[in-house]
Amino acid sequence: MRLSLTQISLTAVVALSVLFSSSTVTVSAAPAIRPVSYAGHRVVRINIQNQAQLDALTAHEDTLQLDYFTHYKVVGGNVDVRIAPEHFAEFQALNLDYNVSIENLQSTIEEETQVNDAYQSKFEKARKTNARTPGQVFITADWFAGYHTYADHQTWLSTQISTYPTIASSFSAGKSFQNRPQAGIKIGSGPNHVVFHGTQHAREWITTMVTEYLADQLLKGTDSRVAGYLKKYTFHIIPIMNPDGFVITQSSNRMHRKNAQVNGGCTGTDTNRNWSKGWGAPGASTNPCADDYRGPSAFSAPEALNIANYLKSLPNVALYMDIHSYSQLIMTPWGYSATPPPNYNSFLKPLAQGAANALYAVNGVRFTSGDIYNTIYPASGNSADYAYSVGVKLPLAVELRDTGSYGFNLPASQIVPSGKEFWAALAYILDNLGV
Repeated sequence: MRLSLTQISLTAVVALSVLFSSSTVTVSAAPAIRPVSYAGHRVVRINIQNQAQLDALTAHEDTLQLDYFTHYKVVGGNVDVRIAPEHFAEFQALNLDYNVSIENLQSTIEEETQVNDAYQSKFEKARKTNARTPGQVFITADWFAGYHTYADHQTWLSTQISTYPTIASSFSAGKSFQNRPQAGIKIGSGPNHVVFHGTQHAREWITTMVTEYLADQLLKGTDSRVAGYLKKYTFHIIPIMNPDGFVITQSSNRMHRKNAQVNGGCTGTDTNRNWSKGWGAPGASTNPCADDYRGPSAFSAPEALNIANYLKSLPNVALYMDIHSYSQLIMTPWGYSATPPPNYNSFLKPLAQGAANALYAVNGVRFTSGDIYNTIYPASGNSADYAYSVGVKLPLAVELRDTGSYGFNLPASQIVPSGKEFWAALAYILDNLGV
């Protein structure tokens, strides 16, 4: 039986997650978990025109069970929210200015699943055709033509390491709440360290693929520029920072954002509101059921604590990137404070803007740059703020494509374009860090 990404049972994926080899994997499906349906759920963009509208939205967000896809919840801003059909009439009664971005979220999810199932069938056929060298499918360009299971991502990592043993090695930053490794690949041997990861927020699948695309460029690059990077830098790359949440999105709830900790009867802590710098300041929720729930204390989420400890264990960390989607942004600290760091205008801002310009030159896609607080919204307890506080030279919070047409269900056809443009952004940064 062929299982789609949104139909794989949680039990089966847990069993597979302990495997970390490039050999062919045979799946024995456990009883399927029925995925959450988003039939009739709309994604709307609310234009907040005045304080009264902001107050009305805030006062009703819990009763309406709003799921904030973006968080620019300020007067003059706009915010994307998911609204269940049973709450839509009550939402309309608030008389807010809004437009519908996605009319039926379940249709978008099913379209994503249908396209990816067709891709996965071709992927599996290629793997069986190359039975003597099953790892071959994990090092070809076709890997970036679709989205993949958690188990296949682990096999992708091990295959790169075995294929490029002279420049790559494996590492893990630690274990998740459900004991999965935060597995990564280390590339290069330079004295300056670069750390980046995708999928801190579980539903942001494009970030996993773009993170792997960047690693692929470093592994396969044959020009002098890449060779120079590998001598100057050591790259520490974790495609899936939040493995438990990622598994949930592939088994039971495609729109799950947080990790798998249970808080007050609701699943998950927002790990990107759980870092110690600025924790507890405005810009995170105290409601355990909110998608930006900060946790009961700083670093109560092991996923955040592990990465923090890993960062502190490295000398000379020149660059840290926390790669998210969506909104098309390249941002620097601070998120917890409206006052940027002292070197914002002289160093942080020019590098972020230069990266956005380099990205734009590839496909004409416009990214906005700036500090987190003033570019989008207050976001306390985030990873970039923490990285800056422990001495990382350039910490960045990135939001990849798009600006809301597909949101978290970005078509797989945009993986490679996204990867190419962000590789240009990364190359600009590496060339201009001044190390």
